[in-house]
Amino acid sequence: MRLIDALEDFYLSMDGVKSKRTVVWYRQKLYSLSIALGDCSLEEVDLRMLRRWRADLASKDKKYVGHPSKPPVEGELSKLTIHGYIRACRRFFHWCEEEGYLQENITKRLEAPPKPKNVPKGIKENTRDLIIEQAKSNPRDYAMVLFLADTACRAAGIAGLRMEELDLNCCVAVVHEKGRGGNKKARLVYFGKKTRRALEDWLDVRPNVNCPYVFINTSCGRTKKRPSGLTVSGIYQIFKRLGRALGIKEGWNPHNWRHGAARGMLKNGASLIEVSQILGHSSVSVTGDFYGIVGEDELKETHRAYGWIQ
Repeated sequence: MRLIDALEDFYLSMDGVKSKRTVVWYRQKLYSLSIALGDCSLEEVDLRMLRRWRADLASKDKKYVGHPSKPPVEGELSKLTIHGYIRACRRFFHWCEEEGYLQENITKRLEAPPKPKNVPKGIKENTRDLIIEQAKSNPRDYAMVLFLADTACRAAGIAGLRMEELDLNCCVAVVHEKGRGGNKKARLVYFGKKTRRALEDWLDVRPNVNCPYVFINTSCGRTKKRPSGLTVSGIYQIFKRLGRALGIKEGWNPHNWRHGAARGMLKNGASLIEVSQILGHSSVSVTGDFYGIVGEDELKETHRAYGWIQ
């Protein structure tokens, strides 16, 4: 079997099972492998060829070549990026072995560079508060940033939030987020009284249009366009606009708010298991990997409070 044909079969095996973004990620990572190895048969590929491909990745002087949305820029690929390429390659050859296309998975001996040490992620509280204050002039944006800060949901959860799945009396909502094959998982999220008031204020002025989503384009009802909910991209643009208005160039993105909420709950005394369930993680180990890392300022504060010599 030709390498290119095996790759197409590999992508096909994920269609309808994995999310479209996952399939695109594998296509992007394995495209360079198909270019480097050329029109060879799957059986011809050996470990030396793969190591040469890895060396070529490490020697590149441009990033984002072939990226669907980012233009190429000068600079080396990071170790984390190269690690992703190797992980995609290993998964492909493991699949080939499972399918019976190969007798042995040669990538078991294909070394990957060590991942860089994770650093604590999450929007700072003062930055969060500045953006919330900036959003106050727009009822929709204010309700949205508070909902994100309060629930720690993902941007996709906000975009897909439907009117019938929002319970203001009980301060809970059902959001639909990550899942295989586009089948997004439903889970409960919780919010407090301040967020409930902001949501009530938004729903009081929300255009009366035939659209099931809570957060909609405010132009709905004023134009002839079909009413629609905000997209994930549209939500990112709103947060970007709010941040840029304050001179905040980074850290404003919605996922950073999720990180910040998780770290804030842990700092305030919530257990790792409780935060894991609030975030909707599949395992508490995922939560620990992301949020078990403490920054230098936090370590210094902890040492000051609990140090052996006081």
